[in-house]
Amino acid sequence: MRNALLLTFLGCVINSAAVCQTKLNLDQSFSLLLTQNEDVRQANITVLLARVEVKDARNGFLPTLSFGAGHTYNLGLAFDQIAGQLVTGNKWTNTANANISTRATVFQGFSQISKLKQSLLSLESRELQKKQLSQSLKLELLSRYFDATASRSLYEVNLKQLHFAQQQLEEERTKYELETNTLVDVTQAESQVANNELNSIVSNTAYNSSLISLKQMLGIPLTDSVFLETPNLEITAPGGQPSAGTPAQDPAVKLAELSVRQSALNLKYAKAPYYPTLSFFGAYGTNYSSVRRDFGSDHYMPFWTQADQNRSLNFGLSLSVPVFDGFKTRNNISKLKLDLENKQSALNKVKTEREKVLLLAIQEYQKSVKEYQVLQVQHHALEKNFYAMKERYDIGETSAMEYNKALLDYNVAEINVIKAKYTLMYNTEVIRVLKGER
Repeated sequence: MRNALLLTFLGCVINSAAVCQTKLNLDQSFSLLLTQNEDVRQANITVLLARVEVKDARNGFLPTLSFGAGHTYNLGLAFDQIAGQLVTGNKWTNTANANISTRATVFQGFSQISKLKQSLLSLESRELQKKQLSQSLKLELLSRYFDATASRSLYEVNLKQLHFAQQQLEEERTKYELETNTLVDVTQAESQVANNELNSIVSNTAYNSSLISLKQMLGIPLTDSVFLETPNLEITAPGGQPSAGTPAQDPAVKLAELSVRQSALNLKYAKAPYYPTLSFFGAYGTNYSSVRRDFGSDHYMPFWTQADQNRSLNFGLSLSVPVFDGFKTRNNISKLKLDLENKQSALNKVKTEREKVLLLAIQEYQKSVKEYQVLQVQHHALEKNFYAMKERYDIGETSAMEYNKALLDYNVAEINVIKAKYTLMYNTEVIRVLKGER
């Protein structure tokens, strides 16, 4: 009864651990990358800051409006500007004022328009930088994801090979006890077991290291249990047979093109300092003084009467014309022309470089397709050879050395097929990322 309860408890623990394990496929990994990666979060904040700068540039076209009010108490000697007289003696006086004013720039050499267009281009640049970062992180994600899944598959194969090697070792030891083989056969079997154990340790360590790096990249707690699903193998690349050329939506090319547009815009508005600045201003206000008298009755004038009589309204235009700035504007225009040529040259270089990257990726894909097909044929042939050799070995028609060689060739072929399979899947997904399909 106690043993039954113990087995039930262990089964529940194992089942709960299996349930808590999170399954993660490649599409889910991309989604987590775009939502939980810290670099992507920082890029999103940068885009939001650029949007605030666009709003600030648009608000630059609005006039400014301000309101001011004050109330002053004074004891003793003072000159009251509102009453227009000198106040003497040891007595208190007070004054009050209020005004509202506005100011607007009518024309400033297209500088506000230039600022708005530059802020819009800056926002577009930040978004393209975010896309470029996402593409780079996706390629890094592919590398880590397929490293992890390939290492896990190699670990499973190494465990299977280790099981075969252990069975062979038991058989060799039994034959040695029966004096039907030599100690050399036993030591060879022991060496094969040790080699498979070492391969299992290496592949398992590589899997755990890749999985930790992947969880860190996706913002998953490192203590969480994650199971990576193996993607389906597709011999044909997305979109049919891949073709060379610069991808239409490559963020690196778009960013270089945007840099050329920014430089051209700077050159277009570089003559703004040559233009005059025209501004409009206006103000309305009133004031009050406790010592102001009515000239007709010589009585102190009431507050509301003064507020009505002391009203003032003024408005006008202000014009500022540049005369000489020490050739700063002319030199700046010359620099911007050279900068535009430099940005155009950089754009051509980026286009060539990105076209080269895609072309090399396509070549790697085509190479991996052929390698995978050839290694599959080799694997099937060596698999048949191994099982044929095993039948001969079981009936004693071949030596342990020949059997071990057939087993080793079969194991190597199986490992090579697994590596080629994941290399092909990785190259397929790389092309999809470079073409903007992911």
